[in-house]
Amino acid sequence: MSEIDTNNKKFEIVAKYIKDISFEIPTPDSFVDAAQNLGSYSTKLDINSNPYKNNLVELTCKFKLEAPENIKNKIHAEVCISIVFKLTDPKMNTEDVKKTILVTIPNENFEYMKDIVTSLFQKSGFKNFNFSKEVDFEELYKQQFLN
Repeated sequence: MSEIDTNNKKFEIVAKYIKDISFEIPTPDSFVDAAQNLGSYSTKLDINSNPYKNNLVELTCKFKLEAPENIKNKIHAEVCISIVFKLTDPKMNTEDVKKTILVTIPNENFEYMKDIVTSLFQKSGFKNFNFSKEVDFEELYKQQFLN
């Protein structure tokens, strides 16, 4: 699988894959409670990157489902998706590299990641689950690095 950013050719996607999945549903009661209260669970997104040789970078996006305190029979679910890409523009400065990793690549691949998370939950028995949360990666980047 190879995608090239045709606008500015700063990177090339080498691979996208599910790196890790964890669905912990301890009891049938937990499943039923979660199915009924899924709308009250919060979704967290953690993003990390790891550089490798030959300008390869792995971007991992971990989606976590967290139950509110008042739910007794909780489930725990995490889906970690990796995007491996190669930086192809030798003229990129440090700021461009950070922004590419933390804004451009997650933005361009977010629909892909949402589809995977939604499909996995639906195939795990949560038929009405639809990951519809939007994430403003540009705003998150500004909050983290410009403040």
